[in-house]
Amino acid sequence: MTTPDLKTLETLTRDYATFQARKSGLATALGGLLAVVLVVAALSPNFMGIHVLNRLLVEFLVWVPLLWLVAKSIIGPLVYRGLGPVRALTDVAYERRRWRWILGLALFLLAVLLAALYAFASGRLVAHPPQAALQPTPMWILVMPFLYLLAMPWAIRGIEEARAYVVLVGQCMLWLIPFFIFSFGPPAPPLKQGWGLFGDVLGVGILVLIYVVLIWGALAMVRGWKEHREYLAILRRIPVEEG
Repeated sequence: MTTPDLKTLETLTRDYATFQARKSGLATALGGLLAVVLVVAALSPNFMGIHVLNRLLVEFLVWVPLLWLVAKSIIGPLVYRGLGPVRALTDVAYERRRWRWILGLALFLLAVLLAALYAFASGRLVAHPPQAALQPTPMWILVMPFLYLLAMPWAIRGIEEARAYVVLVGQCMLWLIPFFIFSFGPPAPPLKQGWGLFGDVLGVGILVLIYVVLIWGALAMVRGWKEHREYLAILRRIPVEEG
């Protein structure tokens, strides 16, 4: 094998190791697509009251982040078959950025759980049978943040995966928090005349968040497809032995 052949093989091995360690290809694109689907679903009329199979639609949608992790674990071995044992070089800066996404989401979920425990301990929230149409069965509301938390960091490899998981979990938590309040809060909270400036700011913030998620979802689909094409290019560069 000549020196140019060795350099080509070295580059090919490095690119393949990097892909296997930090990229997901079609799984990233799927995460972006699911984020867009969740936004579109949330914009549907009477979203909080839609029922499917005698259950609230939200009760199915909050499982999307975990289902994405399962789909990702299937897509990897199925589409991106192994070409032998490889190990990517450690990139300290990259790993630090990945852990920032993971720790940020973990701290958010822990904050929600601690706030719920404090509210129960102080008597602001109490467990009571659901009465209103918007109140689902309470038990899964308590379980979902734990499940989201347990999936990290073992199921998250690269930064793109971390971003996709954060976006999907963040969307679901925006639905779980009000459902949590409906299920355990006062049965008849006092009505207010209006939200005033806070309501206007909240409305604008939600609108901006919707556009940000839609843009990110579109970019994630593009990046995922680009990573998939990069993998196909790696396969084409593999030297073929002539018989």
